[in-house]
Amino acid sequence: MNVIRVRATYAPTAKFTTWIYTLAHNRIVDHWRANGAAKLVSIDDDADESTRDAVESLPARPDAEPQARFAQGELGARLKAALGSLPAAQRDAFLLQQEGGLSLMEIAELTGVGTETVKSRLRYATAKLRAELAGLREDFS
Repeated sequence: MNVIRVRATYAPTAKFTTWIYTLAHNRIVDHWRANGAAKLVSIDDDADESTRDAVESLPARPDAEPQARFAQGELGARLKAALGSLPAAQRDAFLLQQEGGLSLMEIAELTGVGTETVKSRLRYATAKLRAELAGLREDFS
């Protein structure tokens, strides 16, 4: 009902999902405030020692750890090398699908080949990338 009530506030320049998530977030915050179950505190309040201790005790994101950051860098380097080893047609089809989000038909139109050719290129590219990166899990486990 809230979406219908505030539909005039949607700006077509923003993503619709972002707008919906913002409405849902605001709704849940209102719910917790109304029930008195939420205690909002400022993490910038250095005078409140309990808040500071609570913030400092929060675990870091797993990808913020040095070992995880190193592994991500290594993964990126190996993936880049593996992509570089693909034939240009396979690499283009793979990146258009994975990074560009294009469908098989869109890739076929863009590259000037049939959809079956695109499927073959994607199949070969995926197989080659899997083979190149097969030992990667063991290296970083």
